[in-house]
Amino acid sequence: MITEYRSLVRGLTFVLLGLVTVGCAIQPPVTKLVIPAPPPPPIPSQEPSPMSFEEQQQMIMHLLRVLSDKENEINTLRVHQQSQIEELKETSSQVVRAEVKLRRFATEAEVASHLAEVEVAMEVLRTTLGAEQKASLQQLAQRLLDSALTAFKQDEYRTAADLVAQAEQFIAMLMDHSMASTEAASEVAFSIAIPLKVKVNSHLRDQPDSRAATSHLLKKQVLVVARAYQGPWLYVESEQGDVGWIMVELLEAP
Repeated sequence: MITEYRSLVRGLTFVLLGLVTVGCAIQPPVTKLVIPAPPPPPIPSQEPSPMSFEEQQQMIMHLLRVLSDKENEINTLRVHQQSQIEELKETSSQVVRAEVKLRRFATEAEVASHLAEVEVAMEVLRTTLGAEQKASLQQLAQRLLDSALTAFKQDEYRTAADLVAQAEQFIAMLMDHSMASTEAASEVAFSIAIPLKVKVNSHLRDQPDSRAATSHLLKKQVLVVARAYQGPWLYVESEQGDVGWIMVELLEAP
């Protein structure tokens, strides 16, 4: 009995020794402690050293030279720009002169052609009416035409154009067969007012009729402009603003 007990104790002892041996052989993992590297030391800031007086003078002189060069460039550009402006002005002036010359030639040709047409109309008027019929009115038309020719020869084309238009209107009025009778005529407006002068003291009438009421007295030599006609009557306006009808025979060229 005692022998069995000793054997059991010996067996338990061997088991315990075996366990102790195995426990010593298996060691737990070792956690390594990582120590961060220390930060690099700060780099001391290097402030620029102050410039010496000589260096400052050299920098100032350099900047002045740069500024002078820029001013010279700007002045050169201004001169070039001004030159271009003058060239453009001269070119524009040449274009304007050319346009004026072309208009002058065109106007000259147009007025010359109109004068020739009215001269032909004047000859037709003389042939149709005869030299004696309405002689004073034919003379008035001829005087307007002569004035237009004079202005044309003096290169006054605008004046010539107005005068030849007035002569043409007067010739058309004389060629109108209704001039002999006011009743059969209708009022015809002139496209260009015709300047005339009163030959003798005459009354303006409210209507183109010798029996119509008179409105104003026009004295001899008073200037008027004719704006329309109806038969042998002209609707005129005086320098004073008086308007009315007057017989065409009582007027003459100014």
